[in-house]
Amino acid sequence: MKKITEIICVCCSNNCVVRVDETNHNAVSGNRCSNGEAYAIHELTNPKRQVNAELRIAGADVERIPVKTDRAVRLEHLDNILDVLKELHLEAPIYVSQVIVRDIAGTGANLVSCATVNKAAVTESSEQSIEP
Repeated sequence: MKKITEIICVCCSNNCVVRVDETNHNAVSGNRCSNGEAYAIHELTNPKRQVNAELRIAGADVERIPVKTDRAVRLEHLDNILDVLKELHLEAPIYVSQVIVRDIAGTGANLVSCATVNKAAVTESSEQSIEP
């Protein structure tokens, strides 16, 4: 019995529906450019994604800071990475490209900041004066 997996290729703007026949040595059809075959095989055998998220940050003028992994990680590690992200508590200042978590969830990828967030400015109106 044939097992054919369909994958939408995102290598170029064609968005081909590529078919991989797993019963015929991963024979590929439906790709309109040369990248489609390699993409489909890789997506079927070793899918990876770069993780992008926003995390809460305390002591800043903004509530969230964008972060990402510095390399793609295997899809099977996403749940573990999300568990780590849920537990993070960041405090300003954070600088662009600063490593937030090294080797997140044992993947070999680092979680890095995508922006600089300074400490919130203290204004006179935000300072409380105590009268004697």
